[in-house]
Amino acid sequence: MNNITKLSLVLSSTLLSACVNQNTIAQKKITSVHNPCQKISALIKAYDNGFEQIKMTKIKAKVSNTWKAKYNLVGEDCHIWSWGGEQTTYACNVSANDEKTAIGYYQNAISTTQQCLDESWQVKEEPRSHDNGKKTTFTNAYNKVSISAHFVPLDSVFSEKWTVYYYVGKPKQ
Repeated sequence: MNNITKLSLVLSSTLLSACVNQNTIAQKKITSVHNPCQKISALIKAYDNGFEQIKMTKIKAKVSNTWKAKYNLVGEDCHIWSWGGEQTTYACNVSANDEKTAIGYYQNAISTTQQCLDESWQVKEEPRSHDNGKKTTFTNAYNKVSISAHFVPLDSVFSEKWTVYYYVGKPKQ
C-alpha cells in the first residue's frame, strides 16, 4: 500500500471511532428511567425542546425527520416525528389480531397515563373522526403538550386487526 492509502485508512478509522465515541458519551448522559410514570414525565419535559433527550438513531424519511425513541410506552417501536417548527410528536403503536387484546392495550395505556398524571390534567374520550375507533386525550392548561391514546380498527377483507396508537405532542387547536 502506498502512504496516501495508509494515511487515509488511519484518518477514516480515527474519525469513525470518534463518532462512535461521541454517540456513546451522549447516551450515557441520558438519565435512565424504568417505570411508565418516569417515562411519561420525561416525555412531557422533553416536548419543550423537540424530544432531543430521547432521540436515538435517525431514520431516513422523505417527508419528515424521524428518530427511534429511547422510551417505548406502547409496543416496541416508538419514534419521534418532526415536520419542522413546533410540529414534533412522540408516537408509538401496537397491533393486535383480536379486538379484546387491542382494547386491553388501549385501556392499559389510558389507565397508566391517568395514574402518572396529577389532577391538573383533564381527560376526554371521544370517537375518532376518520374511522370507527375512539381516542382518549389528556390535556393540561399549564402545559403546551397533550397525550393521547387511539383505538383504531383496521379494515381488512381477510382478517380482523386493530392498532393502538399513543401520542405525546402539540394539542389540537
